[in-house]
Amino acid sequence: MTTPPLPASPCVRVRLDYTATDSTEAGSRFYLSYAGAAPTGGNCATLASDIAAAWATHIAPLVSDVFALTEVDVLDISSLTGLSGNWTGTNAGTASGTALPSQVATNVEFDIARRYRGGKPRMFLPATVSASQVDGAHWSSTFITAVNTGVAAFYAEIEALTIGAVGTLAHVNLSYYQGFKNITNSSGRERAVPQYRAAALLDSIEGYACKAVMSTQKKRRTATTY
Repeated sequence: MTTPPLPASPCVRVRLDYTATDSTEAGSRFYLSYAGAAPTGGNCATLASDIAAAWATHIAPLVSDVFALTEVDVLDISSLTGLSGNWTGTNAGTASGTALPSQVATNVEFDIARRYRGGKPRMFLPATVSASQVDGAHWSSTFITAVNTGVAAFYAEIEALTIGAVGTLAHVNLSYYQGFKNITNSSGRERAVPQYRAAALLDSIEGYACKAVMSTQKKRRTATTY
């Protein structure tokens, strides 16, 4: 299997892990570029803890109280030997009321300047409560405004952090693929296989847009054996 390319500029990958009271698991992932020295393991752990605190302030009000942020994992992906650190705990959502099914998600698209065909960068937040709906398929305008405000404040707080000698942090998207190569399999059929870039391209995130249509993440319904 081909190894994914390193980013064109130094950055870390941040993984948010969520757990619901019914043991459903969910997650979000995003990337931060940095302008200074490569983070130490301690720097990564500090950043993870600060991100967890920012989540509790700005994102928790948008998430049902049946879900909680339980881990933040920060990994320096600028080299093959980049260090990592994490935070573990329980930062529960604070939206009370009738919880929506666990596979329901809030889709927040990240705005970038580059235009291209294909999927755009985004993150999915865990389910909120039924009071945030305007009907069975759409979020209310009040909830959409709250999400846009909360998500923007979340990333603004992260970008304002000072962690050791890591330097300025910025929320970015990474594009790993460009173009396709047609591969003929043993049956004679061709399939288009995405091709890695030489280095993953960074796009600056310029804004956030909560989608009005409710999203679904079926993979959140994980199998459980008792």
